[in-house]
Amino acid sequence: MSHRLSKQKNDTERCKLFGFWIENRMVQVAIATPIQGDRYRLDIDAIRCPMASGWLTASHATAFAEAIATLVDRYDMRRGTVCLSLDGDICVNRITLGTSDAVDHELSTLQSRVPRYLQLGPGEKVTGLIRTQIDAQTDYAATSVANHSVMRMIYDSLRDNDVEVAWAEPSLISVARMIGYTSGDSTNPIMIADGTGTRWDVGIIHQGRLILDYRPAAAKTVEELQTTLDGHLSRLQRYCHRHLGIDGGKLEKLLICGTPEKVCHAAELFKNSPKFNEVILRVPPCQQLYDISDEDCESHCVPAVASVLPLMLGVTVNDVPDLLRDVRRAPDLSLSVQILRVGWPVMVAALFLIISFTMLHYARTHATDVKHGSQQVQAQVIATKTRMAELARKRELLEHLKSIERQCEEVDWIVQLQRITQSLPDLAKLNEFRIESGTHVRL
Repeated sequence: MSHRLSKQKNDTERCKLFGFWIENRMVQVAIATPIQGDRYRLDIDAIRCPMASGWLTASHATAFAEAIATLVDRYDMRRGTVCLSLDGDICVNRITLGTSDAVDHELSTLQSRVPRYLQLGPGEKVTGLIRTQIDAQTDYAATSVANHSVMRMIYDSLRDNDVEVAWAEPSLISVARMIGYTSGDSTNPIMIADGTGTRWDVGIIHQGRLILDYRPAAAKTVEELQTTLDGHLSRLQRYCHRHLGIDGGKLEKLLICGTPEKVCHAAELFKNSPKFNEVILRVPPCQQLYDISDEDCESHCVPAVASVLPLMLGVTVNDVPDLLRDVRRAPDLSLSVQILRVGWPVMVAALFLIISFTMLHYARTHATDVKHGSQQVQAQVIATKTRMAELARKRELLEHLKSIERQCEEVDWIVQLQRITQSLPDLAKLNEFRIESGTHVRL
């Protein structure tokens, strides 16, 4: 391979986009590789959970992290950006339509109900919110709710592999966006039944928006799904008429996606139902945006393709109900902390070198000061000895001068005569006082 071709390949690798669809027993990844003409080539891969209970639990978190690491290494996702699409078992949606005041009231009421969503498991809940204005009289708000511990486990598994997570949103919202983008401006609502996961996720879509997350608790099998939808269809039609102002009877198109077994079984059952016009949803063609093989266009690949589509369309985090808003670690929010996370080994080594050089400089300075101090002390000792010798000579000279002074001192004869006369008897008479020498006196 020439250097030019190698460089083009590296540029392509850096521009890859990734989307994860995560379910309790399976992880799908969609890889969008840039090709000519601002288009992408889509590839789909998946890893299934070997445990029957699923891997989004504390006891199986290691197995989930290993699956993520396998996909990251397989497609070189490190330092790349991915977005997440989550199955209905992980999160739920609450859609609010109405006037601005009505939406405000409903959102404030919803905040008090979120902690009581027991179907998401015990513990703290996290929410994501998107709010837009459909027209002058109608506001649209989508609130997504998930368990904090589950979102933390998913997020940490990706961040520990140096993967930047753009956002995490519910799968039905991702699929609604894809259907709205690829089907044009359809004025009629569409019902979708997604059986890719372990349970059926049902929603109503209108113009690329999810307007109802309908989660029938009794619809665990295809037969139960058909019975539930047949019995609730009139209620769903009234909902569309009340919130969208359209004829509820036009809610007749049913898109079915999921595993081949579920899809074929569901299509066969709904084929005999006069209430629905069922269509097996495969990955819709979109020649202006992506190419995809026939194998990856199968119905069970729809959620994975829908997860990466917003990155190809340039959707931002402000346009999705991001469930990671309260879960993100600081590296996703601060460039300085990202630099610290990547460069901490260099910083530690630099700090170690700085400390070492500081200690070495201190030791050298101390040794120099000690050496210089010893020289000063030695000089002071010599100077002190010299002054003491000089002082001894001066003291000797002073003693010699004092002895000379004592020898040269003249006797005070008046005092001496007074002492002599006072020592004589009272009857004695001093006739003569003669000094014969410096030390002899004759009386």
